[in-house]
Amino acid sequence: MSNLDILSRDFWKDNRRFADLFNTVLYDGKQVILPEKLMEADSNLSGSIQTKKKEDVFIERRADLIRKFAGDSEYAIFLLENQSHIHYGMPLRVMLYDALGYREECAKKKRENKKNAVYANRDEFLSGMRKEERIHPVFTLVVYYGEKPWDGPRRLKDMMVDMPKWMEKSFSDYSMNLLEIRLSEHTFQNEDVSRLVYMIQHIYRKQIVEMKKECADVYVKKDVIKLAGVITENEEIIKYAEEHKEEEVLNMCEATKQWEEKIRNDVINMMGVRKEGEENLAPEEAIERLKAAEKNEGILEGKVKGKAEEKMEIAEKMKAEGFDNALIEKLTGILLH
Repeated sequence: MSNLDILSRDFWKDNRRFADLFNTVLYDGKQVILPEKLMEADSNLSGSIQTKKKEDVFIERRADLIRKFAGDSEYAIFLLENQSHIHYGMPLRVMLYDALGYREECAKKKRENKKNAVYANRDEFLSGMRKEERIHPVFTLVVYYGEKPWDGPRRLKDMMVDMPKWMEKSFSDYSMNLLEIRLSEHTFQNEDVSRLVYMIQHIYRKQIVEMKKECADVYVKKDVIKLAGVITENEEIIKYAEEHKEEEVLNMCEATKQWEEKIRNDVINMMGVRKEGEENLAPEEAIERLKAAEKNEGILEGKVKGKAEEKMEIAEKMKAEGFDNALIEKLTGILLH
């Protein structure tokens, strides 16, 4: 099991976070799932399916996290599936998970009915279930943490070949619930969930200037910082969390300083003005050197133009890498608007 699997599962084990996630994404922020009424459930959905030849086909599946909720109904089952990469068969996979959950409940009822011999007629005996018996709904939510846009199918129909209209009408579709964190505009009420989404989005967009401005005095739980770093594969933020493992809460702005320093060094290296032994050269000094070079070469219009084009090329490279405009302007001196 990867670090992301372990950390994300541990993060969502908190029922307050789990409830807020489902309430926000599935129920438009209405507080219908109450954290105090969530119950742990077996995450093992493995089971066997018997063929016509009486052969058992075993399907092994363990869900990332499952909770039962007893609210307005007897109870419902909520299943969380963490996804770090795009899966082009995800709707079918989700449908199978849900079906395994339903099948297991039916199998349990059949075993009990067979043991107690409670069948009212031949139809119930052959079905293994009584006419009035009901099973509980399963709701699966896929949380996608990746930086790339989700370009995979979102429902079973998206996986099908083109069908004529008359065929589509009778097709039994199956949609999945998907949260794409990188683009999420949801307003989460749980502070930990809200901060996690904020960090992931701003790290992917490389919006360091904005984070420093908005989060100078913001403290968050350590597991939020660590999970955000692991999800975005940001080694500097992971390192910061590990260096402060004895602390319960960490400053969000401080957590980005090592990352900002790395970006500064990368930009200086792109400028090509760092000399031997100048590991701590500041971007501002690098910019001044470029300006001085332009001034000294002012009589040679072509060279001046070349320096300007060089800085613009650096800015364009940073923009292509997804850096925020404010950061590009700050580090290169190029105005992009």
